Amino acid sequence: MSASKLGKSKGGRVAALLAGGISGMLLQGSPWVAAQPALQTVPLPRLPVGVDQAVFGRPVARFNPTPPVEVVVRNRTGLPLEYGFTDPRQGISELQPGETLRLSSPTLPNCLAINTPMLGPVGYQVSVDPANVITVEVRLVNDVSGDHCLDLQETGAIFVN
Repeated sequence: MSASKLGKSKGGRVAALLAGGISGMLLQGSPWVAAQPALQTVPLPRLPVGVDQAVFGRPVARFNPTPPVEVVVRNRTGLPLEYGFTDPRQGISELQPGETLRLSSPTLPNCLAINTPMLGPVGYQVSVDPANVITVEVRLVNDVSGDHCLDLQETGAIFVN
């Protein structure tokens, strides 16, 4: 039996189903149901303590908040950067391309905002050495939003927002 004859004999249900499938929509009130694949939950791998994990809600690095802390920012963007702590007592300053900035013992907790004046998207590469120096390499990235703030927590956790 051809599809046209079957469609006529079943009151147009097959034709409606085919038309609905082609347009990506099912007709309301249709007795036909489109099957959807079941969602599968995949557990995150368990990594050893101290390994940086690029997972939302986990710090990108850790520092010791007790002794003096130094933050080093390296401008690798080729553009001037604006930077400043979100602490209201601080002002906004500029860091020229290729320059390195050293900030000693910031108030904790605090966020260090680092952006280009033209709002070009930047990415932060964060590392902490044994002398408790937090180094942030700032580079241009091919991303819509990029990074905006280095969040230094009083627990020693560093988040990138």
